[in-house]
Amino acid sequence: MDIRTEIQKLYNCRLLKTEEDFEQFENTLERLADYNDESMIRELCTVFDDNTEDEEVMFGLIHFIESFEKEIYLTEMPKALPNMIENAKEWAMILNKRILNHELYRKEYMKILSSMDEPIKLTVVNLLMEIAADDSERFKAPANEIIQHL
Repeated sequence: MDIRTEIQKLYNCRLLKTEEDFEQFENTLERLADYNDESMIRELCTVFDDNTEDEEVMFGLIHFIESFEKEIYLTEMPKALPNMIENAKEWAMILNKRILNHELYRKEYMKILSSMDEPIKLTVVNLLMEIAADDSERFKAPANEIIQHL
């Protein structure tokens, strides 16, 4: 099985407009579950789209990406964020909110982000500031913890 071809299939049906798209997406994600290639994370993040018709199915993709070893996930996912802003900003925010809600992941994310390139850091900071502004009671403190560390 060619992983890139499978990810392209996910991308092609990512809007989940038909039952066929839905089935293809689910089946392809299942086939990919047997692979643990860390380079997949960035490519998988290109599949997210804010115009998808079925958010529940997309959460399957989130869970799949999060199933990678913590350090690999927290290193590779932020590298995809700058490319997600245009078509999948809401999904980028969801991925970051889930990290903010998990103390262990949040601490590790801070460490990993500190050594990232400036464009990635800037993207994360902007996302975190927007998340904190949208729900300051819940996210302001954890978002600021990361922002101040960078």
